[in-house]
Amino acid sequence: MATVDTSDFFTTQRDTSDIKSQILNDFFRDWCNAILQGQRYKSNHMLAYIDLYAGEGKYEDGKTATPVKILNSIFGATDRFNLNKIVRTFFTDEKPAVTQKLKHNLEALPYYENLIYKPVILNEELNFTLLAKLLGTDTPALMYTDPFGYTFSQQMLLQSVKRWGLDVFMLFSPAKMRPAILNATDDDLTTEIFGAARIAKIKEFCERYQDAGQREDFMVDSFEDIFKEKDYKTFRFKISLPKKNQTSHYLFFVSKTDTAYMKMKELMLSYSDFQEDGVPLFGANIKHQLSLFQEQYRYSIKNLIAELSGSTAFYNNLPLDSIYRHHNIGTNYIRGNYLEAFEVLRKDGLIEAINPISRKPMRKVSFSSIISYK
Repeated sequence: MATVDTSDFFTTQRDTSDIKSQILNDFFRDWCNAILQGQRYKSNHMLAYIDLYAGEGKYEDGKTATPVKILNSIFGATDRFNLNKIVRTFFTDEKPAVTQKLKHNLEALPYYENLIYKPVILNEELNFTLLAKLLGTDTPALMYTDPFGYTFSQQMLLQSVKRWGLDVFMLFSPAKMRPAILNATDDDLTTEIFGAARIAKIKEFCERYQDAGQREDFMVDSFEDIFKEKDYKTFRFKISLPKKNQTSHYLFFVSKTDTAYMKMKELMLSYSDFQEDGVPLFGANIKHQLSLFQEQYRYSIKNLIAELSGSTAFYNNLPLDSIYRHHNIGTNYIRGNYLEAFEVLRKDGLIEAINPISRKPMRKVSFSSIISYK
């Protein structure tokens, strides 16, 4: 698939493979760098990438798909970390025939024999045992899956939530989510992932409320709560069909690591619609569905100013960058929003922006400023 301007990407209707191929490889590189920076004092680095919907590795027109792009990034890495010595990859697919074609296509790569860790195809018990053993050593891992997909993908997600704590990149459509939840039985994997009590609450809500949008929001909120309750940082990006009030996909990323979460947030910023006040909506083709009145947005510069003005006990005498890194988690706010909000507070006389070197007040707020509340 040809590279396109990120701001225009979702102006055309996209299927799951399009979205995955466009976004996941860029994020994989960012994720590796974020995790490895956090491990910079370790002598032995090891990461894992797991793709449960790998496909054949290339499209019918011969262009590379996600698995090959990932391996290209691993073998061709030119920054300070040699990913070829660090990353182990594991691939599988819902369809065995597809997995066999993938294996053939990967082995045909010109640099295949030079990969230190050959791609592992998860179609044998022995290979899964290798993966489970690796994850049991607390090796940081990034997994791609559809939480409402085939049995093995759901089992892997369940094990991640219960035991492994992987970083998980998910793409799914409401068309798959709704029947998976509403038709879930007591012994269903969906019920095990959500919990029987949460499934019961969703079904009760859907019986009470007939509006399709309310139902969808409640289901997605409930899904996100699964990870929040396990202390994951959760990022959600809603993709609507162009010029239609209908959801195409949800992109979810969950992580235990602040830096990985923020890398995803930064990456998806260029795909996002924005409010009039400069706060991103972290969604595509959704702006026309929302109220034009800024006051009704959940996240706004006005609300951010109010939150920060009442946070003296938390943030007094801290660098603005530290405040941003702590406060932005779980919100739509980005770096520029904090600069704007604190500049308003400075002009209103509620804070001073202190130069960290001279310890004197600054004429304008910057990310190096020490925020001193009055």
